[in-house]
Amino acid sequence: MSGKAYSVLSAIYDRLTDKDLYEKWKDRSVEVLSSYPHLRSGIDAACGSGFFTIAQKKAGYDVIGVDICEEMLVEAQKNAFEEKLNVSFYRQDMTNLKVFKKYDYVTVVNDGLNYLDDASVLKAFRSFYNALNFGGVVYFDFSTPYRLKTVLGNNVFAEDYDDLTFLWFNEFSGDRIKMDMTVFKKEGKLYSREDESHVMYAHDREFFTEALKKAGFKKITACAFFGGEITPETERIEMIAEKL
Repeated sequence: MSGKAYSVLSAIYDRLTDKDLYEKWKDRSVEVLSSYPHLRSGIDAACGSGFFTIAQKKAGYDVIGVDICEEMLVEAQKNAFEEKLNVSFYRQDMTNLKVFKKYDYVTVVNDGLNYLDDASVLKAFRSFYNALNFGGVVYFDFSTPYRLKTVLGNNVFAEDYDDLTFLWFNEFSGDRIKMDMTVFKKEGKLYSREDESHVMYAHDREFFTEALKKAGFKKITACAFFGGEITPETERIEMIAEKL
C-alpha cells in the first residue's frame, strides 16, 4: 500500500539530497532574504526536514517551520536539536496558515508549491498575504513545466547504497506528474519494502504571477535558479512578491 507523500521518505530524505547543491541553495535563500534588511521574522512553509529553516535561524531570523507531514516535522525537530537550535515546527497546511502574529516573510523552498493544484496555489498565496506584515515578502521556487515534462518526465531514477535502495518511477500526463517511489531498507540479511506516491503540478511563471496578483501582492519579480536568466529550458524559477 502506498503511504502519503514523505511519510516513507522522511527518515532518509536528507541522505538522498545533493549535499553540494543544498549548501549553495541554503546560501542563496539567505542571500535573497538579506537583500531586504527590514526582514526579521518568517515562516518557512513546506519546511520538510527543516534544512532551510535551520539555515534561516542560523542567519539570525526569528523563523518557524510548518509542514503538513508529521514524519517530516519529527526529522526537522531532530535536526534542529542536533544543531542546538531552538526552532518551533508546526503541522499546518500552508493553504490555511494559523498564526498568532504577523510575519515579515514566507519562504517555500524546493518545489513546495508544485504539490498544489491551481485552486490550492491561490489559497496558499492568500494565506501567506494574510500572515504577512505590510512590506512583507514571499520567496519561493518551483520546478518548471519543462523540468517536469522533459527532465523528470516518463523516466526512472535509482539510488543504491549498502543499506538502502531507492527507486523512483515517473509518469507525466496532462498538467501533472505522478511519482511512485519504492524504498528497500536492509534489516539484517533481509530487506523491507515501503512505497509512497507523489503528485506534482506543472505551473508556469505566468500562472504564479496572476495568482500572486489575485492574492493581493503588488511587486513581483522572477529569475532562473540562483538568479540566472530565464530561458525556455530553465528547470527551476525563483519568484519574489511583496505585500505593499
